[in-house]
Amino acid sequence: MSTKTLEKLRGFEKEQEQRLEQIQADSLNEIEKARKDIDKKLKEEEEKLQKKKEASVAKAKEEANRESREITKEYKKKAEQLEKKSSKNFKKAVDKLFSIVLEKNV
Repeated sequence: MSTKTLEKLRGFEKEQEQRLEQIQADSLNEIEKARKDIDKKLKEEEEKLQKKKEASVAKAKEEANRESREITKEYKKKAEQLEKKSSKNFKKAVDKLFSIVLEKNV
């Protein structure tokens, strides 16, 4: 082979190596860009899920508070009814005692 042909082959080889290096660098850049995009999307999804979780927790708390208010209201009503009944029973007991005392005195 002639020297000129060898020089052309070396030049072509260097050119191909440079192209290969450029393609590798471009590929690495694309891979890094894709990784960043995936990381960004994952973070966005995590944030969405966190917001949904927080909304669910807030809704559950509100429901629990509503139920608690209803139960409290119901027990207050029952306590008032028991208080009225005990007051009536107390009055009846007092009346009965007075009637027994009055019967003995008469």
